[in-house]
Amino acid sequence: MEEHASEVGRSLIKQLACCNKTTRERALRLLLKSWLPSQSQTLPDDDAKKLWKGLFYCMWHSDKPLVQSDLVDRLSSLLLSLHLPLSLQYLSTFLLTMRREWSGIDALRLDKFYLLIRRFVSKFFSLLKNNSWDPELVQRLMDVLDEGTFSAQDKFQGNGVNYHIATVFLEELRPFLPLKPQLLEVLLKPFISAMGRAHDKVLLGKIRSGVFDVLLKMGKRLLEVRKGGDEVDSSDEVVVLGTVALVMGFSGTFYEVGSSVDCVQGSRKVLFALHSEFLKVEKDAANSGFEFVIPEEEEDVPELVPLGPAEVVGNGEVSRKGVKGYVDGGESKKKKRKKKKGDASDLANAAENDKENVASENGGNSNDESAVLLNETVIANLQRQFEKVAEEAGLDDGVASACDSPEAKSGAGTVSKKRKRTKSLKGKRARDSEVDGEESALAKSGEKSAKKVRFSMKNNLVWKPHSPLPPQSLRLPPSATPRGSALKKGVPPGPIREMPLPTKKPKLKKARKVIKGVAPSVKRLKKLKSRAA
Repeated sequence: MEEHASEVGRSLIKQLACCNKTTRERALRLLLKSWLPSQSQTLPDDDAKKLWKGLFYCMWHSDKPLVQSDLVDRLSSLLLSLHLPLSLQYLSTFLLTMRREWSGIDALRLDKFYLLIRRFVSKFFSLLKNNSWDPELVQRLMDVLDEGTFSAQDKFQGNGVNYHIATVFLEELRPFLPLKPQLLEVLLKPFISAMGRAHDKVLLGKIRSGVFDVLLKMGKRLLEVRKGGDEVDSSDEVVVLGTVALVMGFSGTFYEVGSSVDCVQGSRKVLFALHSEFLKVEKDAANSGFEFVIPEEEEDVPELVPLGPAEVVGNGEVSRKGVKGYVDGGESKKKKRKKKKGDASDLANAAENDKENVASENGGNSNDESAVLLNETVIANLQRQFEKVAEEAGLDDGVASACDSPEAKSGAGTVSKKRKRTKSLKGKRARDSEVDGEESALAKSGEKSAKKVRFSMKNNLVWKPHSPLPPQSLRLPPSATPRGSALKKGVPPGPIREMPLPTKKPKLKKARKVIKGVAPSVKRLKKLKSRAA
């Protein structure tokens, strides 16, 4: 069974480098979604190298930025979905393949492979976060990264991979900060040790400019901000990275690496320069009197929702009768109910539920007899009292009352299903009274009057043949009217002339002029005749 699965995987790997996009896409989909996630153990080294050889050329053939970005996301996110031992092998083989093939990448395809490396570094930190930043796993993954890049013993010309990882490492680590100092020490240790033993001056400069110069700059800026008394958010880049620079004690670490026997002589000058700069910043931080501490990692705690008062039934069960209106931050959510015509029991239950909802929204219990129900009759009485007060105060008749405002809004905009149902039920209960009938008529008239009418000025200013002429003050002179003195006041505009459409005359082809010459035989005859004469 395992041999058959390996044969299937090998056949899919061959199709990854196909020039046909459909074949390539089908093989990639089967490989990433079914075959690789089903592997519970690590692959043989040869199969893993063949797999990444095919994935590399699949990336090589991908064209257009969106297609390339989608493929990069699919390849890098696979690091999170595989089993942990297989993820480690997947990462190490990726680094090996990139170093092996780096010298053959042309300048036009370089950007998409830069993006692939960046996304893999980001998913590298996501994998650590998913495993709760386990110290053993952090050490293990950093060893894989170090052995595949800075401490690689192969003879491949893949220094560009090391340069780009040193450039993007701190940028991709930034969203996952703050972390514990012990974890930061493990994460940054390969870069410090690489500076001590690297013979490549370009790599030395990339690590310094991409990691430690950025930390040093943020540390100095954080000191200036604190001394100036400005307030900065704790999640700001200056605070997060500046605190790391001031707390981690990089000055002593650089001095130890620079003064060790194994340190390369060309790197000592850079290491001691970093030591002196970090030492100066750390002394300034100690003399400033401010306390700099790396905040501990915040754990995601689910928010607890207050349920409000609840009643306990005799069996120890909790009744939800008084809980309505408090769940989900005070917004009561009601389930949809299917209504059938002619079912009186459903109407009765809905009416009881409406009473409970009104009582709970007003802060009272549904069993309390003193609770006031705002039905149509109460609203009508309040409206009459308000109109009397308005007449005494001398208000205009056109002013809308406070009682009319909710209904006018409901006619103009959308209303929730709960309010529609309560209005229909209240209207059915209040049909017996004449006052309620008048109020419903007023509400309907208000709804009809709330319709908006769109008015277009273009139709009134432009004359059309089937409509009468606009007034003299709005007329526009037609295009056929004479110009200059004829447009003075009192001169009527000229008639509108209908011009025939221009017709294109067919172009006649000119015949070529052929110069007729005398044939050579005729010339000979003329010469002979002239000689004979």
